[in-house]
Amino acid sequence: MSRGIKKWSEEAIARLQREGRGTGRGPSYTPWIFVTDLYSQGRTHELYSHKTGRQHQLLSDGERDAFFLLEWAQNVVDIREQFPLPRDITLELAQQIAVRHPYYPGTHVPAVMTIDFLVTKLVDGQETPEAFSVKVQEDLNKPSVVERLELERVVCHAIGMPYQVLVKERMPQVKLKNIRWIRDAQLDRDATEPFPGFYDEHMARMVQDIANRQFQGSLVDYCAEYDRRYSVELGTGLRIARMLLSNRTLVMDLNNAQPQTAPMASFTLTALQGRLRAVGGA
Repeated sequence: MSRGIKKWSEEAIARLQREGRGTGRGPSYTPWIFVTDLYSQGRTHELYSHKTGRQHQLLSDGERDAFFLLEWAQNVVDIREQFPLPRDITLELAQQIAVRHPYYPGTHVPAVMTIDFLVTKLVDGQETPEAFSVKVQEDLNKPSVVERLELERVVCHAIGMPYQVLVKERMPQVKLKNIRWIRDAQLDRDATEPFPGFYDEHMARMVQDIANRQFQGSLVDYCAEYDRRYSVELGTGLRIARMLLSNRTLVMDLNNAQPQTAPMASFTLTALQGRLRAVGGA
């Protein structure tokens, strides 16, 4: 579909359904709304996730921040954004609770309501769904927004999904900054390495190095020394450390506003070479 859905209609909705919008799981999931579907984009983001194996369609800065927090959580195994709710149920329940069902602007077509995120969590070995909507604080003072959120809550409850509202201004900003800093060290899908396995080799080497010696300085000092000792490009050691933080082999306090200058003693190694595993971390 070309950029910008200028006129919503039942035919347009049927076309999106035929395309498989709002269906699938993991890498095969297709959101109901893509960034390119929006006639006026505003601040939108397309982010690839190694956890889900696909590009995510995020329609605001608040959704981006919520996505970072959800993706980081170890009990979250799948994230489906712009997830459509069944229109027959949203229309019925809107009537029951006496709120106006949303319609597409300038039409008499009832909107396909979406929740910002449908997350699958692993709890005691069982997969459980949980729905999230993301708002900015000022929107919570608007009666129309509050009504819509209440309708979303009632619908999610009716179909067996716990529901939460995440407020952008209430999200932990230092933790978010650190998650983004760690996440940015990951290799892009089309990234090239100095040689195949370069980063895996150095991650294993750094794990052994940290395990076998004590370093009294900060993380950035240790990484600069690592670059010199192993004759790698400046900044490589810090990227390797962030990769180890990403896979939870190395754990830090995510509430530390200056992790690069934190002493190495404040970082915890959770696994050794040959048995690397993702554990711990908030």
